[in-house]
Amino acid sequence: MNKLYSAFLALALIFSLGACSKTSDSEEEKLAEALLGNEKVNIDPEKMEDELLNLVNDHRASIGLTKLQTSDSSYKYAQEHNDYMISKNKLSHDNFQSRASKIALEINAVNVGENVARYYSTAELTLQGWLDSSSHKETLEGTYTHTTLSIQLDKNGKAYFTQIFMKVD
Repeated sequence: MNKLYSAFLALALIFSLGACSKTSDSEEEKLAEALLGNEKVNIDPEKMEDELLNLVNDHRASIGLTKLQTSDSSYKYAQEHNDYMISKNKLSHDNFQSRASKIALEINAVNVGENVARYYSTAELTLQGWLDSSSHKETLEGTYTHTTLSIQLDKNGKAYFTQIFMKVD
């Protein structure tokens, strides 16, 4: 029964979550919160960052796109945005233009995009959620050359994700 519940939860999360400024976050978040209930999941954010970056690059390679290089200097912007979302207890792209402008100036990026999410418990579920959302998939499969990803946990141990995509000529 526990495996059935876990499978149902995984499928529900895949179809219910996706975070982009083009979607209604509040309905998705309420469903995700209800589905998660009091189930405690232990997440190692650093390990999951590596796993998700590898999955994103594997997906891109599987459809003939170049793998993204990591932009360590941009990590602070993803991390700061996670801090912001956690402090507001909401998923958002608030202040994206400011983040994008700072990154563009620092690394000479000509284009910057962003995917955010929260409450996913595995890298695989996060990637699938983004691929199931047309706007997230478009960003993930965009003509970017670099990326950075921060995953941070809120006080309840639930994960927040900010992945920033950059095109550097």
